[in-house]
Amino acid sequence: MTISSQLSSEKNLEVIEFERLKGLSDNSAVETLVKEPGVVYVTAITRDGCSGCMEQKPLFRELAQKMNSDLGGKVHFANVHVRYAEDDREESWDSKRVFRHAAYPTYLVHVRSKNGVLEVYRAIYPNMNELEKQARESLDLAKFYKDAA
Repeated sequence: MTISSQLSSEKNLEVIEFERLKGLSDNSAVETLVKEPGVVYVTAITRDGCSGCMEQKPLFRELAQKMNSDLGGKVHFANVHVRYAEDDREESWDSKRVFRHAAYPTYLVHVRSKNGVLEVYRAIYPNMNELEKQARESLDLAKFYKDAA
């Protein structure tokens, strides 16, 4: 399945509507996001009406711009956005089932190995300095798995 995504005007952050992933199994959704070895994938899972998501959105975009400027194609940033309304919470529950997260915003860091996708870090509402640290520390792992493939 091909995911149609919308790139932000900065081209540093891929925006994916969860609706395009919700028919996939747990593993397939993550496999779809984490495409190639040698790259660190940093993903934010956000939803409508989430005050923490709105607060962190510009910080995450700034981090994506900074790291893409520093590291080129070695880090990929994506935002999986979940639609939500008080009278329609189904997509939010589907997201929690697929990504196994408890709250919004949740941030994930993945790398790909020859055996599939590996999760390196997961946090709810982290400080962006911590997220950057985790992404940078994952660069060596991504290189290792690319070389081993």
